[in-house]
Amino acid sequence: MIGIAADDNHLPEAWRLAYERDRTSEVTSADPSPERRAARALAAFILTGLAFLALPGTFLGVWNLMVISEHRAATAASTAWIQAHGHAQLFGWVGSFILGISLYVLPKFQGRALKKFGMVWMIWGLWTTGVAWRWWAGIGAREWRVALVGSAVLELAAYVATQRILVFRSGGARKKPNDLGSWLGICGFGALGVALILNLGICIEVSFRASAPRFPPLWDRTFLLIALWGFAVTVAWGYSTRFVTIFLGLKPPLHQAARWLSIGVGTLVLSALARQFLLADLLALVLTVYAIWAIRIFHPSVRPPKLIGVYRLYPTFIRLAYVWLVIGAALGVAADFVPRVTGLGGASRHAITVGFIATLIFALAPRILPSFLNGRELYSTRIMAASLWLLSAGCLLRVFSEAIAYSAGGRLWSLLPLSAFLELAAVIAFVVNMAATLTQSPPAWFSAGGVNPKQPLYWYITSFPKTRPLLIEAGLKTLATRSDVPRSLSLAEAVAADGADLDRLLARLNEFFSRRQPRRAGRN
Repeated sequence: MIGIAADDNHLPEAWRLAYERDRTSEVTSADPSPERRAARALAAFILTGLAFLALPGTFLGVWNLMVISEHRAATAASTAWIQAHGHAQLFGWVGSFILGISLYVLPKFQGRALKKFGMVWMIWGLWTTGVAWRWWAGIGAREWRVALVGSAVLELAAYVATQRILVFRSGGARKKPNDLGSWLGICGFGALGVALILNLGICIEVSFRASAPRFPPLWDRTFLLIALWGFAVTVAWGYSTRFVTIFLGLKPPLHQAARWLSIGVGTLVLSALARQFLLADLLALVLTVYAIWAIRIFHPSVRPPKLIGVYRLYPTFIRLAYVWLVIGAALGVAADFVPRVTGLGGASRHAITVGFIATLIFALAPRILPSFLNGRELYSTRIMAASLWLLSAGCLLRVFSEAIAYSAGGRLWSLLPLSAFLELAAVIAFVVNMAATLTQSPPAWFSAGGVNPKQPLYWYITSFPKTRPLLIEAGLKTLATRSDVPRSLSLAEAVAADGADLDRLLARLNEFFSRRQPRRAGRN
């Protein structure tokens, strides 16, 4: 609680009394500071994910595909480069998004919202450094052995710290989860732990025995199955039970499906570890159909979808993402039964990673993230639409052409570069739109002229930090000398304490907030 320093006797009486109130009694007004700090940490994860998506992820993927297309051989591109690209996409982009969103929303779902964020920033630093180091090891770092093992250690450390916050943090009542989303999240993060431990083991073995930073094919397939189906897809199902259900106006998911889906995901992970790949792929297909039924993705909406502020057809693309997931799972099974058709495996992975995961994120992130980030508005619904259409067209060309060209050859090789550039354009549009959204000033979600002098001064300068210099210029001289402001000091009390002109100050604030009115009317 804020106190008064010995040399603060010059403070106005109203400030001294407010500090004393803060110290001796519970402040009932809402504190916007933890929410702003949480949003700032989330923004760091999102911007990091966007950087991994655009540069080491998509750009390197396009480069690899151009090499493959030019030589008309799937083996033309460096295996180490392909694995570095995949790791940057799955862990650098998707993983950063999932970790950031989970650290932001799950403590709130648990009724234990974070107040301190030092460990959250440590997780961000460990995870970002680890994924970036892994990518650097794959594309040709001289000391790749140290980089490979070091990156795996950092990623695992970030995971352990995340579980320390989400699972083992003390405080608040802790209830046994009984909903589908919670159990899918538990299974997904459990699979992530298995994947990261396996990743460390493989990295150690490769660093001692291999001549290049390449995972052996069987271990690489095991690792991908666990990371992709056990972690990314399962967590996507879990968040779909919350966000997709609400935004599409669906009936509540079937929570009784939690037991069998959890058992199925666990069995899939064990099958992958035992290298029973056919069983794992069959389970993935069965679990996909069961999850879609449990989440009610294709059921009619019982309430109007929430369309304000986003591209109006985004619900269609969410459902399309789940169509791609079925296609990807089916292609994975087909690849096991017809191994001579070598393009089926890659087409399956692309249908899952781009068709399902990327499409789901491109459709949901513009709806979710602006609200999380201090109530911002999406920069452009048109750019959102362009990113979804370009991504869908590129994915369709890629899956179709790769499934055939890698096996039968022919003119379909020429479609691969086109699919790559369509997806690259989609990624650029998405990154630009989200980055522009994050860099906008948060709007004022109250009417122009609605400044209330009874509202605490602390609320204004914490929720809208740019009001601080404005208020100082308008006559709040004491504010210029204080880095901390008592939470119980009202704006009117601060004005009276410094002898400022209340009407003039309110006019300046109303003018400030009139320039920050939301572009859209209301919320839904």
